[in-house]
Amino acid sequence: MNKLIAISFCAMLLATACNSSEEPKPQAVVNKVEAVQPAAAVAEQPVATVTTIDWNKALEMNKAGALLIDVRTPAEVEKGKASPAAINIPLQEIPQRLSEFPKDKDLLIYCRSGKRSMAASKFLVENGYTRVFNIDGGIMALPQK
Repeated sequence: MNKLIAISFCAMLLATACNSSEEPKPQAVVNKVEAVQPAAAVAEQPVATVTTIDWNKALEMNKAGALLIDVRTPAEVEKGKASPAAINIPLQEIPQRLSEFPKDKDLLIYCRSGKRSMAASKFLVENGYTRVFNIDGGIMALPQK
């Protein structure tokens, strides 16, 4: 009799789970933090994200003190930079050179087309940087003077 009740209960759970129409929602990065910290501490911490901006906004921010960081290879940089003040830190070197990225400044990240810069931007956010801006379209989208 106990087996019959247990089987019935399992069947009922399965039927309920299969009939659920609610889609699973993606989990935010903050859920990983909740396991380590109390809920009150998590609520106070903003979740950093990558903000994508265009070149007009990036150049305006650069004039105001934001750093332009070029994540292309040195060979690509030899063909031209967005600005003489742009710092070249190739994507593959970022983990070893993380200390060269200041946390107290806006970081304007660009590459050739925007894919490597987005990967670099996400890596920086995952490593505690909150002022990260990916420049949409990379240097290919840079307005000509």
